[in-house]
Amino acid sequence: MKYILIFLLFLTSSQSVLSQESEFNFSAKGFTDYVVVECEKKTQSELYKKTLDWIAVTYNSPNAVLKSQIENEYIRIEGSATKLIGTGTKYQIEISFKEGKYKFDIIDIQFWNEAENILFGYNEPYWKKFDIINTGKYFDKQGQIKNRYKDEWTRLTIYFNDLNLSLKNFVLSNQIPSKAKDW
Repeated sequence: MKYILIFLLFLTSSQSVLSQESEFNFSAKGFTDYVVVECEKKTQSELYKKTLDWIAVTYNSPNAVLKSQIENEYIRIEGSATKLIGTGTKYQIEISFKEGKYKFDIIDIQFWNEAENILFGYNEPYWKKFDIINTGKYFDKQGQIKNRYKDEWTRLTIYFNDLNLSLKNFVLSNQIPSKAKDW
């Protein structure tokens, strides 16, 4: 009986480790590390090329957004959004490719901090890292998200899930939408 119980515990824990998230979530366990999106019948090369096309269509300055890439392996981008956290947010995402799937991984999030130096009476704005790894500070002693962070985490989760869904839909479609449809 003891061995059966140990086996069941091992099986349960290995399933949770091997399971891959399909969307970003934020809870007392933390923020989802990355999501893996299945894209049946798409080759690694197709996924890579379609992601480059998606970047070109999605971002105003695709060359500025593209930070690094290795053909058919991964693409790293740095995007920005207003009012996710404070007045401005920038983020880095790495998209990796394998046959029939891609991994969407948020590497970094920073926000524009309008820090006020009360002692000397002037502002010192700067980009400040928003910690997505050590998330314990966002929770109170009862395990609830502190009120001051609820809206930010909700906006971040929705934003990155929508961005990933946009990429997925684009990759799975066989068309590249034209920005000027009636020309």
